[in-house]
Amino acid sequence: MDEILYLEPDEEITSVIDKIKQSKAARLGLVVPREATLLQSVVNLRLLVKEAANLGKEIALITSDKIGRNLASKVGLPVFESVKNQQPIYQPPPPAINQEEIIEIDDTPSIPKEETKPQGVHVHHFQEREKEHRLKTKTPVKTEIAVPWHPEKTPKEVDLKNLKKIIWPMVALVILLILIGAFLILPKVNVRLRVQAESFQKSVDAQVSGKDVTNLENKTFSGTLIDLSQEKEEKFSTTGKKNLGGKASGTITIYNNLDNSNHNFSAGSKLSSSSKTFVLKNNVTIPGAGVQSGKAVPGTASAEIEAEDAGEQYNVSAGRFTIVGLAAGNQEFIYGQSSKDLTGGFSKVAQVVSQDDYDKAKNKLTTELTDDLKSQLQVKATGQEILDNAIQIDLAEESTSAKVDSEAQDFTLKIKMRLQEMVFQRNDFDQFIISILEKQIPSTQMITLGANDTISPQIKEKKYDQSLLVFDVKVSAKISAKIDTEQVKSNLQGKNRQDATNYLSGLNGLSGSDFIYSPSWWPIKRIPNFARNLTVTLEYLEPEATQ
Repeated sequence: MDEILYLEPDEEITSVIDKIKQSKAARLGLVVPREATLLQSVVNLRLLVKEAANLGKEIALITSDKIGRNLASKVGLPVFESVKNQQPIYQPPPPAINQEEIIEIDDTPSIPKEETKPQGVHVHHFQEREKEHRLKTKTPVKTEIAVPWHPEKTPKEVDLKNLKKIIWPMVALVILLILIGAFLILPKVNVRLRVQAESFQKSVDAQVSGKDVTNLENKTFSGTLIDLSQEKEEKFSTTGKKNLGGKASGTITIYNNLDNSNHNFSAGSKLSSSSKTFVLKNNVTIPGAGVQSGKAVPGTASAEIEAEDAGEQYNVSAGRFTIVGLAAGNQEFIYGQSSKDLTGGFSKVAQVVSQDDYDKAKNKLTTELTDDLKSQLQVKATGQEILDNAIQIDLAEESTSAKVDSEAQDFTLKIKMRLQEMVFQRNDFDQFIISILEKQIPSTQMITLGANDTISPQIKEKKYDQSLLVFDVKVSAKISAKIDTEQVKSNLQGKNRQDATNYLSGLNGLSGSDFIYSPSWWPIKRIPNFARNLTVTLEYLEPEATQ
C-alpha cells in the first residue's frame, strides 16, 4: 500500500470518499476502528468500492472488527488484520472467465507505411474500402466460437435375470458361512471328571521377595515392593481458649516436725493453699528435727514455689501450705509457711491451638493422605494381589506453624506419609504353594483346589527394609490321583461321544465322567475342535465315612 488513511469511528461515507479523492496514491489502506459507522452497512462498503473504481484506485480495509471483515469480504475488498501484516487475511478471488462468451478477434491486416500506387486505371474494391473503414474506426471483427453439443447418453437397462443369477449364489454362500460359523462357535462342552479324593489340610512357611526370583527350595516367591510417598499441607482455624497471663510466685519455708530424718521433695511437687495448687520450682531437702536447749527444733528449708495456672486468684495471702503428696497424718508435721503474700499472678485469655484443634487437623490430613496413597497403590499394582494387612503406612514427617497451647488465630500443618506394600501374582503364588506341597506326597498323586478349598496366606512378619513379606500359608485342598486336565482336554478335541468315553475309561484314578453340551438342543453331539469351546473340570468324591 502506498498510503495509509486512519478513519474516525463516526466518520461518514462521504468524508471517506473525499479523503480518497484528495489522496495522490493509487493504492490506499483504510484503517477502520471497531464498530465504526463505515462498517455498519454493506451499502456503505459497496458505495466505497464503486467510487474507488471510478477514481482508478485500489483500496483495502485494515480492521479488527469481525463483522466489518465479513462485510468487506462480501463486497470484494481485501482485508488486513493490522498495518504490520504483509499478507491479507482475505483476498478476493480473480474474476472467473466465462467459457461461453464471444471472443473478439481482430484480423485487420497490417498496412505498410508507404505503398506504391499502380499506374493506369484505378479500380475501387468495396472490400478494400470496408477494411480501411475498420482501420480508421478500429472496429474489430467479431467471431463467435460455438461450444460443441454432445448428445446425452441414456443409461443401460438393468438385466434382472442376470442379476438374479449372481444374487442367489451369494445368498447361498452367506447362509453356508453362517452355518459353518455356528458349527464352530455355538456348541460348547463341559466334561466333568469324577475322581476319588481326600481332604488335605496343611500349613507351610513361605515368603515373597522383591529381590529374589521364585525358588522352590527356599520357598521364596517373586513379588514387587511398591514404595509410595506423599505430603499434604493445609491451614486450620483455632478454637482453643487459654489464660496466658502471669503465674503468682514467692518463697516459703518448709518445716519438718515429724522426725529427725531428711525428707526430699522433687521439683514439681504440689502444695495447696486457699484451695489453690502450687508447685515447687526446684528440688528441696528438709533436714530432720533436732533438740536445742532441751527443746525440739524443727528442720527447715527455704523453697521457691509458683502457681499451677495463671491468674490473679493465685496471689494468695501469707499463710500455711499443705504438701499434697504426703500422707494425711504427716501433713500436720511437715508443711510450708509463707511470710509474705504471693504476687505476679494476672489473667490474659487468648485464642490458642488446642489439643483438639491439632488432633482434628492431623486426623484429616492423615485420612486424606492414606486414601490417596491407597488409590495410587491400586493403580500401580493393577492385576496383582494386594493384601490389606500387608500395607504399611508410616508418618514420615510432621511440622506445624504453631504448637499446642500457643497463641494463634490459625495454624498450618504439614504431614508426609509413606506407604509400602509387597504385591504378587495370586494365581501363580497359589500354584507355587501347591508345588511346594506336592514334593511331600507320592508322585502318582496331585493336590488341587475344590470349589470350597482355599489357600490363605497369613502374614507373620513385614520386613520391607529387606524387601521381604513372610507368610504362614494355610492350605485346604484335595489330594487325588494325578490327572492332567490340560492333556485330557487336548486329547478330547474333535472326538465323538463314544471315542471320548473310551479314552476317559482308560485313565487311572477316574471314577466316571459326564458330558454337558451347550446348547442342549444342538443335534451334533461331538467334542469341539476349538479349545475355547471345551472345559474339563474335576468333581471330587469324598470317601464315605465309616460307621
